[in-house]
Amino acid sequence: MKLAKAGLVALTVAVSSVSFAAKKVQVFPGYISHGINVYNGELIADYSSTSPGVEWLFEAPREIGVFIEGAPEGTDGGVITAETDRSLPVATTRDFLDFFNPGGEIDLSLLNVPLDQIGSNFFGFTAVDDRIIPPSFDTVEEDPEVYRSAGVNAAPTVGDWEKARGVMTAVVHKDGTSTVRITLRDAFPNAVFTLWDIGSSRPLSDTEEGYAVPLGGIPNVVRTDANGCVFREVELPYDITRACELGAGSCTSYVAGFYHWDGQAYGASPAATFANAPGGVYAGNQMVWPVNGELLQEPATRFGKPIHGCRTPRRSFFKY
Repeated sequence: MKLAKAGLVALTVAVSSVSFAAKKVQVFPGYISHGINVYNGELIADYSSTSPGVEWLFEAPREIGVFIEGAPEGTDGGVITAETDRSLPVATTRDFLDFFNPGGEIDLSLLNVPLDQIGSNFFGFTAVDDRIIPPSFDTVEEDPEVYRSAGVNAAPTVGDWEKARGVMTAVVHKDGTSTVRITLRDAFPNAVFTLWDIGSSRPLSDTEEGYAVPLGGIPNVVRTDANGCVFREVELPYDITRACELGAGSCTSYVAGFYHWDGQAYGASPAATFANAPGGVYAGNQMVWPVNGELLQEPATRFGKPIHGCRTPRRSFFKY
């Protein structure tokens, strides 16, 4: 059942701070995601009235699955549903690849494996799926242990994936630009994310097509702290809350928090080359902030008050 229009669910509040004083702030709740516009195998939002020509918003390819123990090599990760045991590990899937490039080549040994088993590119690699697990220096002559920051890629379960909380706020200025602030909390610690504006060019027209652009431009990479928190503010040369209407040049469907579980970013594309797609194998949407469309679900987690910022052990700081 449809709940409400995303832009209407986004509260309009007045916030007292130096930069946002006496300005109207639209607040957009974050939605845990298992792929493009999908959670528990169901659509997060219905974009049929705003971006009917953007196929991926409706087909909603998965970017994570659930680990199927004992399955043959090359088996796809299982579909996560409301009935899935949340203590099972998150696993890789090729659903994203099959949607965008059916039959595309990929290393089948990378499918249906827990996220901590995905290595990284290394010096001399020739393709995105040339992977290696970097050993720590003190174990290089023994059975290698993963050489990563503490807490990163610790074989997360479905339940771990779904602990993250997020909020996005936007202020639209008189000149048509906007200030966007995003906070993600309780995500994976010391983890690499990229932020993306996902939307539609020429909405509702015969030539409508989808787009994905780095939010605020390059660099759009952020890293969570030891508590799984990150805050980012960006200035956009456009109104991110602009309506999807006939005659508009473009409109934003949602903003994506794209988690790179291999700890690497892929330039100005969230998917590198589709033939060796990171989507579902090396990275995937963990949280989305719908801006337009009709919401079909409640957020899986609640952020609480729309207060931005992270807390450190030595001092607390919050940005409004």
